[in-house]
Amino acid sequence: GFLEGCRPVIGVDGCHLKGPYPGQILTTVGVDGNNGYFPVAYAVVDIENLGITNEKAWVVISDKQKGLVPAIERVLPTAEHMMCVRHLYSNFRASYIGLALKHILWAAARATTVP
Repeated sequence: GFLEGCRPVIGVDGCHLKGPYPGQILTTVGVDGNNGYFPVAYAVVDIENLGITNEKAWVVISDKQKGLVPAIERVLPTAEHMMCVRHLYSNFRASYIGLALKHILWAAARATTVP
């Protein structure tokens, strides 16, 4: 994975797509110990634009590391910041051992409506 095998370098770039589908591809890559590329993320977009027009529509899901929370609040002050359920479960299982509560937690996470 990225943390185990890559150098602490991240490259971000974009290029125009040439062909029947217009747009741009934006990529983020790491560099491994053999100077190979490790893809971190990519997106195909209409235009390269750093402006976010509707901040309230954004939800950021993360492990809520200490430095990440203030950074997201600074960049997207009106966005919702939620905790990844996998990380939430890791904290949860330290205090609540057993499968019954595990299944209830994951069922709640998968629920599409509130009862």
